[in-house]
Amino acid sequence: KKYPVKEQYNLMPKNIYGLSKKFNEEMIKLNQSEKTKYIGLRFFTVYGEWGRPDMFIIKLLNSIRKRKIFYWNNDGNHYRDFTYIKDITKACYSLFKYKTKQKHIIFNICAGQKVNIKKLTSSIIKKYPNTKIKKIPANRADVYQTFGNNKKIVKELKIRKFTKIDQGLKKTINWFKISKVYKLI
Repeated sequence: KKYPVKEQYNLMPKNIYGLSKKFNEEMIKLNQSEKTKYIGLRFFTVYGEWGRPDMFIIKLLNSIRKRKIFYWNNDGNHYRDFTYIKDITKACYSLFKYKTKQKHIIFNICAGQKVNIKKLTSSIIKKYPNTKIKKIPANRADVYQTFGNNKKIVKELKIRKFTKIDQGLKKTINWFKISKVYKLI
């Protein structure tokens, strides 16, 4: 209920997916090993080249490519913190070398940008005017918004910036146009 979400907030997951993530963090806290240190990563709406076919951007592009109807939950009235895959990989690579004195530390890996799904959809379908979209009611298990605070990882890893959604979207669309990966899915 409080945004952007910081690592130290007490989380109250709305669905089984979010609950499974929280359980992972709780299980680590229960581990009493003195020699093992843990770094928990909270990824926020990862997108980009080779993206998961069930995630919003690739799902929409795939519907466009196949001239199928895209089912749009809640009139696109959602917000997500889209994080470009190359930013994720850079952060993860830096974490391999990261030295922590803490036994257990959690990082949000997110762009720290609140993006409206309706506006994002509009920017994609401008390029594809024949897109077929059908509005459907909100899914009860869906969350209205995800929006993370990335100040901790930016400070600890000295990350200069995260990719803006318009830049990452352009790269994703260009890759998708030439990709043959999703032609069979």
